[in-house]
Amino acid sequence: MNNRYFSKKKNKRDSGEVKLQLTSMMDMFTIILVFLLKTYSTQGQLINPSRDLTLPNSVVQHAPETGLDVTVSKDWILVNSKPVVRTEEVMKLDGFIVPALRSALAAYAREARKMEKLYGVEFSGKATIQADKELPYRLLIKVMATCGQSEYPNMRLVVYKKEG
Repeated sequence: MNNRYFSKKKNKRDSGEVKLQLTSMMDMFTIILVFLLKTYSTQGQLINPSRDLTLPNSVVQHAPETGLDVTVSKDWILVNSKPVVRTEEVMKLDGFIVPALRSALAAYAREARKMEKLYGVEFSGKATIQADKELPYRLLIKVMATCGQSEYPNMRLVVYKKEG
């Protein structure tokens, strides 16, 4: 009787059926996923240029950095794609500070400071400025002066990199 028990068990093992071990496969996929996430490079296009702009060309060598997005088009000044003030109104102002832009930037700075206190996300004060290459220099100076006075002194101008 003992002999018969072992022979039945042996026949079941040799039947050609193979069971897949899902635990090992899940471990393997998890390791691959972690590896890919660790090696993923964020050095791509961090900024999406506005369709309304023609950005200037440059031979810049620095990689882009993220920051608060300030767009200066021929018609509007936008902060994070939200219209703040018309460009023609800014050109009529006498001083260098644009009040509507300053209040919008101050609101974003307050939110960033709140995030810093709650979650420990450091507020960098960085702003990326996209401006059409045909805009008057005085307009760009006003935007930059306003950013500097509104807790965003670290400004980067977005340009297209010349190839070659």
